[in-house]
Amino acid sequence: MSSEAESLRSEAETCFVAPFGGILRIECAGDGSSLWIDGRGEAPVVSPDAPPEVSGQFCLWRSDVQTLRSIVSQQRRLETAYTAGQIKISGDMAVMARIEIGNTDQ
Repeated sequence: MSSEAESLRSEAETCFVAPFGGILRIECAGDGSSLWIDGRGEAPVVSPDAPPEVSGQFCLWRSDVQTLRSIVSQQRRLETAYTAGQIKISGDMAVMARIEIGNTDQ
């Protein structure tokens, strides 16, 4: 995993704070590295490895690492990156609808 992708992992660990009943894969288009966020438990778990029992039902975000970092660090809204064509989202959209980014106490 590149140092930029490792930094993305660090940001993702503070970004996904609430369970969302599914799995998200974040893929860095530049170097092919990816992160998995397992939101099925009490607290989301961020890992470079696929979580157990992945059956192909997950949501996938694909973009360059800079765009992904700006989203998970909350410097850029996911919706604006998506409408600008800077991030591709595919897979299980029901998972996508349940994902909360950031601090839920705000």
